[in-house]
Amino acid sequence: MPAPFNPARRNRNIGTAKQGHSQNNRMSIPGTAISGAEPLGTHRIETRDIQGKQVAFIVEKTSGGCVHACTIADIEHLLSHIPRSDWAGLNTFVLRQSTRKTRILNPAWGRLWYFTDLQFRGRIIASGPAIFLEAMQVDAPIKWSAALDPADAEELERLRTDGHRVERAGSRHIVTPNLDSARVTLLYRTLPHEIGHWFDWLQKVKAPLARGDDYVTLVQRYFARPKTEREGFAHRYADALCARLKHDGVIPFPRTGE
Repeated sequence: MPAPFNPARRNRNIGTAKQGHSQNNRMSIPGTAISGAEPLGTHRIETRDIQGKQVAFIVEKTSGGCVHACTIADIEHLLSHIPRSDWAGLNTFVLRQSTRKTRILNPAWGRLWYFTDLQFRGRIIASGPAIFLEAMQVDAPIKWSAALDPADAEELERLRTDGHRVERAGSRHIVTPNLDSARVTLLYRTLPHEIGHWFDWLQKVKAPLARGDDYVTLVQRYFARPKTEREGFAHRYADALCARLKHDGVIPFPRTGE
């Protein structure tokens, strides 16, 4: 006979990741979405010619002690050394100022939208795929649980390699970025990682679509793959690209522009 329900008995999942505890304070590189509308705050737009294509940079005004660790000139320089075919059709890059709520509930270094309508006060500013690089609160600690799965442990080691200060404090890892380390993570890892996702999309969706395959089927098949597989592809792409750029002397390079 099963034991009667006891309302005083503590739920064993309370305070654990299964119930969502500590899942809203860990910054991650990957962050992709298929489509949707994105509101913009106060911003400026600059257009640059990179490898013969017009690229729009949307720079939101920062607030809450945040700064844009990367400049337009930084991104322009990096894109000029990435094969144009790897980011074909990707013409919009947003230096994003997230809301405080987003920074708390869904923090990330950057995001890729496969299609989005960027809107300002109800007016569409740009449409299509876009990569977002987030403004950072430098010197503000980021708390990670000390209980890390293998993927999180690898990411923590990458952050340490990027130059962030990583310390253990009880049941937490405390990651503290500075302007230089945030720039390294955003420019040399986040941006190549998101381009890796886009290159994966070009190969598995755009190319078959051009041959006449069904779009809905292609998209379903793309996202049916395990997330670990998609993230693994983007990580490998970023690692290979940056290794080549380092070998060629392209990176690292000093911060340029404002």
